[in-house]
Amino acid sequence: MNPKVAEKINELRNDRTHGASLLSRQAVSILNLAINESQADTAADLIDEIRVIAAELIKARPNMVSIANYIHTFLQKIMLEAQNKKQLDILKSFALAKGDELIELSEEAVLRAIEYGSAIIGNQDKVITCSYSSTVCEAFELAKQNGRKFQVIIAESKFEDKAYGKITAEQLKQRQISVEIIGDEDISIHASRAKKALVGADSILDDGSLINGTPTYRLAKAVAQAGLPFYSICETGKFDVHSYMAKTPKPELGFDKTPYNLITGIITEKGVIETSQVIAYVKEMARLYLMNGTTGLA
Repeated sequence: MNPKVAEKINELRNDRTHGASLLSRQAVSILNLAINESQADTAADLIDEIRVIAAELIKARPNMVSIANYIHTFLQKIMLEAQNKKQLDILKSFALAKGDELIELSEEAVLRAIEYGSAIIGNQDKVITCSYSSTVCEAFELAKQNGRKFQVIIAESKFEDKAYGKITAEQLKQRQISVEIIGDEDISIHASRAKKALVGADSILDDGSLINGTPTYRLAKAVAQAGLPFYSICETGKFDVHSYMAKTPKPELGFDKTPYNLITGIITEKGVIETSQVIAYVKEMARLYLMNGTTGLA
């Protein structure tokens, strides 16, 4: 493997600062780098090389569903084109263009999800959240830019030596948004003070259940007991096709599973969808994977 590509994959593997959406786009960028650096002699050799690197990228962060999804989408587009275009230079140019296009589409999807997420935040709202999500922070920022005044209650979200809720709090304070940090053990006490909950997502399973940083499940239960709505925000690129294809995921340490019946809606680039609608999206993703033989990479 090209040393530059190997180094970038290693950086992706060890990155504990950025979220899944950004790292997914970085994964596609690494594939583009590999294509630029490739010494393949034929289009078939290039496809084989890309498949190997794609598998390494997915293995680097196996619990980040969106990385696998974007990689599979990238491969699906290239492999379809390779059936018609056998010339190496033409295939390279096509692949690089599709990589750039996919990165742009991902960015646009996140921005649209942020717009829909900001719309649920009303004036004088108190919104409770936990863990850290750059998408959630951006939704709060957009709501503030649109003239709404609100307060965010943030669970400390401790795991090992980090308090991810404090990272969220610092981000929001920099945006001049009013925040209050509470202990994870006090979530049930404070949940009823909020009007709604808004969290990010590591992934969404085929039944609409949510994988996200702890203590998301505790928060969802407390919010449900208080009779309040609970929303998760993410692009559909985080929907987990492998949970539909009999690969039951186990959350990493520091993450937990929130059942679909505790979730009011999932805010995506397509709007707010019900958990029961997730399966339709996942089935279509699975159909594309099977059609193009890319499932063996994950």
